[in-house]
Amino acid sequence: MLFKLFSDGELNAPEDKRSTLVEFGETVLSSDLGEVLHMIRLLLRTIFLLFAILFSAGCGEAPPVPGGNGTPAAESKVPVYGGTFRRAFPSPVITLDPRAIGDSFSHEVARQIFDGLVEFDPEARVVPAIAESWKVSSDRLTYTIKLRNDIRFHATFGAEGRPTNNGGRLLTAEDVSYSFHRLLDPKTKMPRGKLFLVIKGSEAYAAGSAPNISGIQVLASDSIAISLEKPFAPFLSLLALPNAFIVPREDAERPNFGTDPVGTGPFISSGKQGDTLILKANQNYFRGRPYLDRLEFPFIKEEKDSFAMFKRGELMETNVPDPEYKNVKSDPLLAPLFQETSRWGTYYLGMNVTKPPFDNVKVRQAINFAIDRETIVKLILNDRARIAKGVLPPGITAFNPALRGYSYDPERAKKLLAEAGYPDGKGFPEITLQFNRDPSHERSSEFILANLRDIGITCILKEVEFPEHFKSVENGEVSFFRMGWTVDYPDPDNFLYTLFHSKNIGREGNFARYSNPKVDELVERARFEIDPKDRIPLYQRAEQMIVDDAPWVFIYHYTTHVLPQANVRGLHITTMGAQFILYRQIWLVPQSQGQNQGQPEPPKN
Repeated sequence: MLFKLFSDGELNAPEDKRSTLVEFGETVLSSDLGEVLHMIRLLLRTIFLLFAILFSAGCGEAPPVPGGNGTPAAESKVPVYGGTFRRAFPSPVITLDPRAIGDSFSHEVARQIFDGLVEFDPEARVVPAIAESWKVSSDRLTYTIKLRNDIRFHATFGAEGRPTNNGGRLLTAEDVSYSFHRLLDPKTKMPRGKLFLVIKGSEAYAAGSAPNISGIQVLASDSIAISLEKPFAPFLSLLALPNAFIVPREDAERPNFGTDPVGTGPFISSGKQGDTLILKANQNYFRGRPYLDRLEFPFIKEEKDSFAMFKRGELMETNVPDPEYKNVKSDPLLAPLFQETSRWGTYYLGMNVTKPPFDNVKVRQAINFAIDRETIVKLILNDRARIAKGVLPPGITAFNPALRGYSYDPERAKKLLAEAGYPDGKGFPEITLQFNRDPSHERSSEFILANLRDIGITCILKEVEFPEHFKSVENGEVSFFRMGWTVDYPDPDNFLYTLFHSKNIGREGNFARYSNPKVDELVERARFEIDPKDRIPLYQRAEQMIVDDAPWVFIYHYTTHVLPQANVRGLHITTMGAQFILYRQIWLVPQSQGQNQGQPEPPKN
């Protein structure tokens, strides 16, 4: 009866009854209805208070583990503090200095240490971060940005928790101005700084002919105005790039800032243990401290080794090697945990168009027709990618389903090779395809080697570590190379301008050293066109020209995936890729009883 009263919430009695019987064990009470109800209410209130006291005394305990008595841990929905999240990288992090970041692993770690003025939400929309709000002028040239006034830089860093030079002070608009001037400093000439030359006066400053960037004006300690040379549709998206993270002058001028970074983010750089990068929770983070106590990013070269570590419980999430994909998808325990989605990026083979034999467009076209993309995707990748016809991935603005791309056509490849002066491959020099160490790159490269052999081209493979690979490619030392590009900001400008404009040859992203004045003109017009009806056709025309010129072999568009442990919560991947995972929202269901982990307030957005 007691539980019936709690579940019903009230007692109901017929109006024509002057008394009622209420059973409690073997005792029967008979009284006036009003008195009975009064007594019952008092009794229920007392019992409820006793239950509340007992419950509150035990609320600090961890949820029971699966298989124990009570609610299984897997069903827990209330976030808890604590725990270490380990995620392995197959290549080392290159640098954590925001202005120098150009690879996805460095980006992923740096995003936990720093904040930008804005960031992307899971749907790739621009949302506030350090910026509280902004206004755009009617001519679309000036962005007036109001900053939050409660954001502090990290007070400590490194394994020993050394004090930072800034002392944990509040961030101001002066720091925003400094960070952009540092990115465009004419003494360092950082390649990624070119993305921000749309800011008024930035070119003159970057060239050393002006003392500052005229388009950046500090209005107050919590307010800054940024003016552009021309209206630029994706400008706010640029502000979410890692290169635009805000840094403190006092620490950024240390010579080892790239290995001991200091920002405002949810985690603090805590040095390395062997090949493992360590980050610790920022207790003073402006959105509220993250749930996790610690992040660890070990460098594990072999994908199969990472997967084995995950299965032993030594990693909290993993990529799934291609040979294990079908096993995971059919595993009743792992399949529900597996997340996979399309990713805005392109896997390609780059050809240095300034070096023979790749300076001949018919050679480049022949190689495109020689590659069997469909078999690579279906057999090597387990159908986990989408065959690429061109540069832009499906779903991004200006994607063109009617684009004329390349199909697998060995006979046409041989014909083009003959027209280039190499009938049946005779006289064609031996070429080398360089790729960074990774099992899937190796399998794909071996298949490509066989495709090229079928049209008379002798190709050998060269496998190197990613830092060496990346440096040699951006410096133009390699003629034929595997590379991939995933979106920094969700706009075609980030593909077609960044990767193919002649201004960006080399370190800035145009690794093929491709130059076509007509393409330059189209992408320049498109990036400053506000109306999508006019903007999209410009990008589509430029992409078709690029595909026809074939500076790349367009292989496939990525998917991205993650397999977390069963006790991981709050981990979500998006089309933007793993570097945009919000680690501050991840929490772990405790694995055993007795872990006294408190229940926090959810982090603010």
